[in-house]
Amino acid sequence: MNGFTITGQIIGFIAMALLVLSFQFKDNKKLFAMQIASCFLFVFHYLFIGLGGDSAAYSGMAQNAVGLAFRVVIILGDRFKFLRSTVVMSVIAAVMAILAIFTASTDPVALLPVIGNFICLGAMWTRDPGVIRIGQLACVSPCWLAFNIFTFSIAGIMIESFNIISIVVYYIRMHFSARRARLTQVQDECEGSDDGCAEKETGSAGSDNE
Repeated sequence: MNGFTITGQIIGFIAMALLVLSFQFKDNKKLFAMQIASCFLFVFHYLFIGLGGDSAAYSGMAQNAVGLAFRVVIILGDRFKFLRSTVVMSVIAAVMAILAIFTASTDPVALLPVIGNFICLGAMWTRDPGVIRIGQLACVSPCWLAFNIFTFSIAGIMIESFNIISIVVYYIRMHFSARRARLTQVQDECEGSDDGCAEKETGSAGSDNE
């Protein structure tokens, strides 16, 4: 590794920490704000890797720059309703496609972040944290993970792996929180009365195992 590549990896590690933390927030504004900061740093991460000799990394740089822009648009859309229009989304998608033409050249690997970004744009436009997490888990992270493996972006490989783990951990936490809430509800209903408590508790336990 040369100096450019090492610098890029260091920046990537910082961006990685911010993006992993973003998926632990239920609030959309906090989630988007953390992702904006991460995207900003990932632009420079891929820029330095590209300067280090891997031209395919410029595709990652370009797509992160667009990702930064459309996350800002989504946040501002809460104040300026016209930014929520399909016209704005179409313009952003067109910019992604144009940048892909200039950065992907003949290398199919460079198309992976483009595919990931199109799915990410659609998921984030819904402003639904659940849809965003599913899109990230099912398509966005796998595309970027493959891209990072081919371009040997160590920080990128780690962030997408941690992204997947982080989302899975979130759903596990939500599952056990819901289970505890159901058990607490049953106990509250049974407090002070023995009638039907055994049946309710058994039924609740049975539903958790289904």
